[in-house]
Amino acid sequence: MSLNKTVTDREIKVIGLTGGIGTGKSTAAGYLKKKGLIHVDADEISRAMTADGSHMVYVLGDIFGPDGEMGAPGVNVLKAEGCLDRKALASLVFADTVKKQRLDELMFGAITEEIDRQISDIKRTGWTEVISGILLDAPLLFEAGLDNRCDTVLLLTADTDIRIARVCVRDGTTPEEVGARIRNQMSDDEKIQKADYVIDNSDTAEKLYEKLDIYFDTVVLR
Repeated sequence: MSLNKTVTDREIKVIGLTGGIGTGKSTAAGYLKKKGLIHVDADEISRAMTADGSHMVYVLGDIFGPDGEMGAPGVNVLKAEGCLDRKALASLVFADTVKKQRLDELMFGAITEEIDRQISDIKRTGWTEVISGILLDAPLLFEAGLDNRCDTVLLLTADTDIRIARVCVRDGTTPEEVGARIRNQMSDDEKIQKADYVIDNSDTAEKLYEKLDIYFDTVVLR
């Protein structure tokens, strides 16, 4: 498919991008954006919904605070009035699959509604610049059922040890903490069964870019 076509000339593809923590999803998204994909970022939407003073912050505080149904004694997920302690909340839910499921249920509905709104706006807006598609970037794409919004899904994987090392450097956390987060996510084997295309990103960024070039030319522009 030629890049000379604009939004008004064709139906815009929605390309799902997903991958577990430490697989390099943000690096891939940044590269694909440069190729003309309009970025719809589920993480960014989630952060906006849990910004200081938002309604969702108080909901999370009530449910996951020390007196909440999913809370733990002495663990406060609010740093101050209306301010979410993301690190405390992550430590709480990633150590407990039931709590993580409850958090996901709360967030998925609101995030999905905003994603649908953004995709709809992009498709109906009279864009004049050349674009090559919509990149729906979501680490929990399958878990949230967002894959059914996509024409094709790209999954990034990487060796577990490499993922752990990357996140420890990035976040200043421990291998044990990262390992616990990985174990509480859908396994790569499950994701591979659901994905349309898989890229192993255990090597350098340059190798990743080469693989993304092939994916873009053979799948996105097809």
